Amino acid sequence: MGVSLGAVLRYDSVAVEVNASDQAGPSGTAEDRLLAAQARSGDVSAFEELVRRYRNDVFALSYHFVRNREEAWDISQEVFIKAYRSLKWFRGDASFKTWLMRITANHCKDHFKKRRLDTMPFEDAVKTEASAATPTPTERLEAAELGAAIEKAVDMLPAKHRTAFILREYEGLSYQDMAKVMRCNLGTVMSRLHHARKKLQNTLIGMGVVEES
Repeated sequence: MGVSLGAVLRYDSVAVEVNASDQAGPSGTAEDRLLAAQARSGDVSAFEELVRRYRNDVFALSYHFVRNREEAWDISQEVFIKAYRSLKWFRGDASFKTWLMRITANHCKDHFKKRRLDTMPFEDAVKTEASAATPTPTERLEAAELGAAIEKAVDMLPAKHRTAFILREYEGLSYQDMAKVMRCNLGTVMSRLHHARKKLQNTLIGMGVVEES
């Protein structure tokens, strides 16, 4: 493709966390459009800059779906290759990041279809603020059991509900950006997220993990 992704897509196994981000600041959207335009006209270095900005976001979303670093790494490279080849269709109606997240989510779905898998669990299901006190062995065990239960519950969600849940709860996308990524209207986004949360709650109640309110 003319872009040395091997040199640009580097993920440090220690430094890069699943929710890490290289994205630009408030002016990033305008800068991204300019970089995309330059890349579209053949400026390879402009696209490499976009890769540097959003490589961790693509890796994070991929990892949330496949829960395997090597698979997420492979998907990330494929996503950027696909994005580079699709630049002629990027017109800036959505931010470059949102456009890229849409490609990533769709690619992950295709990945599942190829493997004939309907769902795939992901780890780090429970994100809580770190406590100042060191957790006791009992607390660690309880947290691990809760995380495993939520992981299993999310695994049981239909694909469209799971995608909505991941984009909102783990990627922190706004409802507007979720609509653009999933290519549906705002009402559908809110409906899918509502059903995802309700199904998760019912599943966890059925497991005896949480009490019915």
